[in-house]
Amino acid sequence: MKTVFLLLLGTIYLFLSNAMEAVLIKKIYFLIGLALVSVGAIRYIKGIYHSYKIMTELKLASEEEFNNIPHTHGTIASDSLHALLLNEQTKTLMLAEREDWEAEVTKKEIYFNELYEVAIVEDGVIIARTSNGLLSDSLLEEEGDFLVADDDIDEDDYEELEEVSHLALKMVVDNISAPIMEYVFFEQEDGIAKEDDTYIEAMELCEQWFQKLSIIIKRHELERVPIRTWQ
Repeated sequence: MKTVFLLLLGTIYLFLSNAMEAVLIKKIYFLIGLALVSVGAIRYIKGIYHSYKIMTELKLASEEEFNNIPHTHGTIASDSLHALLLNEQTKTLMLAEREDWEAEVTKKEIYFNELYEVAIVEDGVIIARTSNGLLSDSLLEEEGDFLVADDDIDEDDYEELEEVSHLALKMVVDNISAPIMEYVFFEQEDGIAKEDDTYIEAMELCEQWFQKLSIIIKRHELERVPIRTWQ
């Protein structure tokens, strides 16, 4: 507030200096205005730097906390509030997140054999999916208003997909209370073009994790095959 007041007051003095006819008063008003604007600008720059420094420290602290969770593979979201972790030793997948910088980290842990289905979902369109062979239908398609890339989609729908605002992995897990889980790789209200580097990097990372989880599902598929008794 004080910074805004200094900038505003300095601007007023600069305007007044232009309105003055006396050379001495004109110079005095100009110097006062210039000094006030300079002080206000310096305070503003310092404030931005201080806020950036605090934000960087909070993000680093959050990332360190996620990295301290035992895992063999992991990715942390750009906001440093969400992480997707995989531990091959304990055969678990974990979604760790915090609502804000002051909140505690909450963890949702899934054993590999509890993962039934995974899909890359781009603005409500399932563009790739892997499921356990024992599932006849996709639970993700039933969960919401999803389109499937292999289905017949109108040309207008494809045009709309040239810009993307949401990219995520959707997972079906063995949990009655919350069977659908999601990890967001990219989210932007206005949307960006698919040629944008931000989207390309997010999609590459999303595909890497899709492949990891697909392998896990297929590895454990045989464990769920029912054993038939000999007649």
